Amino acid sequence: MRYKRVYPKTSIKTVDLLATDGATGTGCYLSDGKILPGLNSLVMLNRIRITPSAAWYVAGLKMHVIFGNNVIYHAKGEFVSPTIVNLVANNPSVVEMHVGATTQAYVIGDTEYYCLGTGTFKPFEGEAHSCILKNGRIFGIDVFNPYKIKWSGEGGIDDWEEGISGAGWTTVQYDYGEILNLIVYKDKIVALREHGLTFFSAYGTPENYKLNYFESKLPKIYKNTAAVVGTKLAFYTEDGLYFYDGNGVEKFAFGPTEDIQSPISACGANGKYFLCGLSKTLKNKGVLVYDEIENTLYLSRATASALLVGENIYFYTGQYEYRLESGGTYTFTGGKLDFSSNGIKLLKEIKVNVSMEVFNGKVWHAVNNVRGKFRPNLRGKSFIIKVYAKEKINGVSAVAEVLNGV
Repeated sequence: MRYKRVYPKTSIKTVDLLATDGATGTGCYLSDGKILPGLNSLVMLNRIRITPSAAWYVAGLKMHVIFGNNVIYHAKGEFVSPTIVNLVANNPSVVEMHVGATTQAYVIGDTEYYCLGTGTFKPFEGEAHSCILKNGRIFGIDVFNPYKIKWSGEGGIDDWEEGISGAGWTTVQYDYGEILNLIVYKDKIVALREHGLTFFSAYGTPENYKLNYFESKLPKIYKNTAAVVGTKLAFYTEDGLYFYDGNGVEKFAFGPTEDIQSPISACGANGKYFLCGLSKTLKNKGVLVYDEIENTLYLSRATASALLVGENIYFYTGQYEYRLESGGTYTFTGGKLDFSSNGIKLLKEIKVNVSMEVFNGKVWHAVNNVRGKFRPNLRGKSFIIKVYAKEKINGVSAVAEVLNGV
């Protein structure tokens, strides 16, 4: 007797890799169904001798300033022949002041400040740290009371005599934790707290002020992660990247928003937010980049401890100064592909023009210079596809033969 072999039913399914949940990019981002190169090209410039923890761009002096291990590096532009001085500071800050057509800037330490224009030191009487400038006054967090905001008098950085129109202070409610940083946003001073935001509004002079509070308690906010990005105030929490837009607070829900561990520093410029820290994905230092125009978030492989934006984008490691540019080899990893079935699939085809790796839950299969179609013929219940490229990719789709597919 002859038996007819019965094959299980299968169906062919095609999935757009760019539309999968959980897709992430390192050095690239998605826009209008395309993968576009991001800021991922690293140009080595000059050697430095410190591991920086903070960086600033002083626009009026066109000066780059970095700080680390109680050492200041500063130079006009790139660090070809930087000036190097010592300054003791647990929470250093840079304040840029304009008097008429003259710009002056100060790096403020624990007990003294350094004048970038003259290269001189003077005692700092403010007993405040993490200082900013608003309405011609210097504001800072009291060194002895982390719930206290102080401001200078009308005489500038050396005027700390309290009076009706002189220096002053105020304390905030204890409910939302200690003050971490101060930042100017939409003509207000925002105090970043451990679990909330406090708004300091001054009418004419700081003596005529009002304190308001964002009433909802927020996830733990990390110090030195706040920056103004276009129309928003960005800050990083243990739950990921958040924005305040003047009305409310919202978490950014797309991309690697929770990827950075142990954040080091952040800055914002030209509609972009940069956060330096340890990346879970890269298993090394990296930079989280938010682009307000594209409304996208992605990782850059820059191993930065500090970053500044002047005429270009510069970042600093423990050894070198780099310029960060668009381009370089990026990696796009699609979300898990199960083709809406729990059964076994045969991944028949991937349509693209790149180098890639395919993972079926057990082994990685690598192939270079795929043009048009790649036929891995790899079996598994689900697949992860990594794409490596330098140029724009208009789309990536995967085709599978699905057992008992619908």
